[in-house]
Amino acid sequence: MVEEIKAKVSKTLAKNFKKRAIEIYGPKKGAIKAALEDAMKRFTTSAKVDRKSLKRYIKPESTSVELQHKTWRKAD
Repeated sequence: MVEEIKAKVSKTLAKNFKKRAIEIYGPKKGAIKAALEDAMKRFTTSAKVDRKSLKRYIKPESTSVELQHKTWRKAD
């Protein structure tokens, strides 16, 4: 089973990530996917996460309560 995850990131970050993925995995189909999976595995298995460093990348569009309200409106 696969899960699709969508996220908006800065152009600079995306460009640098793609460039590094091609350097490591080569210019072949699936290189970006492999690099992203590797990064996610490393992130989820690391013992300690520095949440302060992540704050500059995560910019919520809504509060958690607003997101709940949107979700319930869509379900009705």
